[in-house]
Amino acid sequence: MPSLSKLRRRGFQPLHGARLIVGLGNPGAGYAQHRHNAGVRAAEHVRRLLALPQPERQPRYQIAQAETPYGPVAVALPRVFMNESGKAVQALLDKYRADPSDLILLVDELDLEPGQIRIRPSGSDAGQRGMRSIRSVIGELHFPRIRIGVGRPTVDGTPSHHPDDVADWLLSDPSPSERPLIHEAEQRAAEAILHLLEHGVESAMNTYNRRQIVKIESGSSDVQPE
Repeated sequence: MPSLSKLRRRGFQPLHGARLIVGLGNPGAGYAQHRHNAGVRAAEHVRRLLALPQPERQPRYQIAQAETPYGPVAVALPRVFMNESGKAVQALLDKYRADPSDLILLVDELDLEPGQIRIRPSGSDAGQRGMRSIRSVIGELHFPRIRIGVGRPTVDGTPSHHPDDVADWLLSDPSPSERPLIHEAEQRAAEAILHLLEHGVESAMNTYNRRQIVKIESGSSDVQPE
């Protein structure tokens, strides 16, 4: 059995050919329940569903990896702030000697209502700061992303695009009525990741790109095609 000193010198060894699942958000306990951390929470659901070990700390991200029924998988949580996500993703790709096509991103989405998720095979950053940072570092976003609805703030009953309103909204906790909707969406996003790993992105889109309407009063839910 190798000595502890040898294990430390050897360091973290990435799994060859792993699919890299990244949940975007801000690091630290003070941000953990914010709307902007929906991607982080969903990634944690993925880690638990796949029975991955506790994450190991790397300079720019935390990482948990294992061989799974879907092949080698690694779940990463950046240790940088959202607007520097590109640095963490580039470091992850370098460590794994991976291509951007090996990524799957979990991220919050202002223009989806709480309780909804949307899967896309590729596309623009849609103004999301984390994806904008990733695009600035690695180029076009030719990899799947699962967007988790957190809703958009309103001012006098009108949806707001003002940067200050949006920042305050994202960097705050969901309301008591929104919290169970977002929590359920995070869980479904994690389940969608497993479906994607097994059946591909097109099948995941056909299965999960549906509106989820949750009736909090009764605890029941009604899924309708969008």
